[in-house]
Amino acid sequence: MGGMGVLVGTFDHRMDSKGRMVLPARFREELGNQVVATIGIDRCVALYSLPNWHRLLEKLQNLPMSKGRTRDFLRVLLASATEMDFDSMGRILLPQFLRQHGDIKQEVAVIGVGDHLEIWDSSNWTIHRGEILEALPSIAEEVEGL
Repeated sequence: MGGMGVLVGTFDHRMDSKGRMVLPARFREELGNQVVATIGIDRCVALYSLPNWHRLLEKLQNLPMSKGRTRDFLRVLLASATEMDFDSMGRILLPQFLRQHGDIKQEVAVIGVGDHLEIWDSSNWTIHRGEILEALPSIAEEVEGL
């Protein structure tokens, strides 16, 4: 079924010219046969198992829709969502508009972030990760309950 464990780790890979990429077997096992890809909050693509996507939708539907920003966030997240299956070789095909959102070229970093994966262009992830690591002490102070 998938979607129950915690997705962690980093996997470096290449995307082919058609936008197809293989996900590691351990990620595929966790995600199940179908996934939902959508825009990430940062310049990346977010990949959810169906159960985790449905949990996210439930949370989003409970947000106060009186705020225009909430409605806009929901609109773009849902309008960008694409359900997809893995092919026989364990690949998914990322739509062009999602690759554009993530500024994804060919080299990708797939990172586990708990309930979903993020697919980053490798060079963008290296820069973003470096910025996070540099600011880590001050970030840690701002994280509630750490």
